[in-house]
Amino acid sequence: MKTNNVSPHRRSARTDAAHRAQLLAEFDRSGLSAAAFARQHGLNYTTFCGWRAQRAKTRKVPGFVQVEVAVPPPPVELVIEVGPPTRLRIQSESQIALAARLLRSLNAPAAC
Repeated sequence: MKTNNVSPHRRSARTDAAHRAQLLAEFDRSGLSAAAFARQHGLNYTTFCGWRAQRAKTRKVPGFVQVEVAVPPPPVELVIEVGPPTRLRIQSESQIALAARLLRSLNAPAAC
């Protein structure tokens, strides 16, 4: 009778760096938790966490990033006088469409 000499606690084969990088990139896109991803791919969770920690240590973080911030335009105020007692004041671009509707309704012929 033949016996199996393989220990149940035997380490699995090492994963090469290219395959590790591929798995980590897939994990980043997956949206899964690390535990769910490791389980789905048959990986030891602790080993997978070690890969992630090692990658975090070796990633290069830029020391300085130049950023250009757009300067907002100065506030503009537009005042439209429709008649002696009526004045319409517009202080932002978002009010233009509303003001145009109001002016159209004021200029519309009255129904008899």
